[in-house]
Amino acid sequence: MGEMSGQVELIRGDMFDGPSDLVVIPCSTIPTITWFVEDRLRSFGIPEPLREMEPGQIDFADLGRASNIAQVAAYAASVIPPGSSSVDVIEKIGRGLSSYASSNPWVGRIACPLLGTGAGHLDPAESAVALARGYLSAAPDRAILRLFVLEDFIFSRIKTLLDSQLGTLRPEDSGKVAVADRPLRVFISYARSTSEHTAWVKAVAAHLRSAGIDARLDVWHLRPGMDVAQWMCNELAMADRVLLICDQLYAQKADGRHGGIGWEIRVIQGDLLQSQQSNPDKFVPVVVTEDITEGMPAFIKAVFCLHWPPARHKDSSMQDELVRIIYRAQEEAPPLGRPPAFVVGRTP
Repeated sequence: MGEMSGQVELIRGDMFDGPSDLVVIPCSTIPTITWFVEDRLRSFGIPEPLREMEPGQIDFADLGRASNIAQVAAYAASVIPPGSSSVDVIEKIGRGLSSYASSNPWVGRIACPLLGTGAGHLDPAESAVALARGYLSAAPDRAILRLFVLEDFIFSRIKTLLDSQLGTLRPEDSGKVAVADRPLRVFISYARSTSEHTAWVKAVAAHLRSAGIDARLDVWHLRPGMDVAQWMCNELAMADRVLLICDQLYAQKADGRHGGIGWEIRVIQGDLLQSQQSNPDKFVPVVVTEDITEGMPAFIKAVFCLHWPPARHKDSSMQDELVRIIYRAQEEAPPLGRPPAFVVGRTP
């Protein structure tokens, strides 16, 4: 596969079922919205679009009460009244989303419907291809455009089309669309104990990102004006893995339920119980105290953890071990062989 800029993920389902960093809301240039979109916006407390736009233009707005859905809404003028759209308009929107993601490093996951297919009467497959083509023109590797399809038969048709055109959707034909393929998203929970500890956590996160892992850290992805508690909830929900960087202060706050960490731990404990069947190794405790008992919160005492004491903070083998854990690439047991001849036929 050639070098990619950005990724596209085709999802069968409702884009409002889970949180995203950015949610795309279809509208007309006036702007007006369909009754279906209006009903969904009302259900989740998302405001309707307000200003007139040119075809293909996007109006970005911070979401306050609806930050459980996304931090920002992108109102995309995908329909030209009385009821038409075009591949060029949808591709322009794709480029606009790409540009916004490039300028805002906190954007990692964009939820988008098949624009122009309702009131604009555009073919769903044409919409998907146009969005992918525009988006992949300049999207950063970390940002994923997730195209949501509600109907099974439409999903199957679009997936077949994308699978057959993987090498042709990029204008320069130098890469491919990754359908349902994305980097692992890892949220890092830690306490700002000291400036040295904070700098070390940041260095670990940077190393993970260099290894193709979408490490999410407050210093990079929490913007001024965001609801901190809701941001934490969204990150925990969207994460494939969660690193718990446990030092003495983290353990004290977790056990005493103090501050943001105490609140965060309550959410983590509930998620930890629910994920035991679907994603049992979602939470990865990393204890960074010399004495492992000093940095281990009570709620993870029975959980396998990575012990990374201060003396080994610059040890590259520890960084590699963490990457292996996240990718589930630990050493496997050798294959079973045949029983030796001298025991064959004997009963145990």
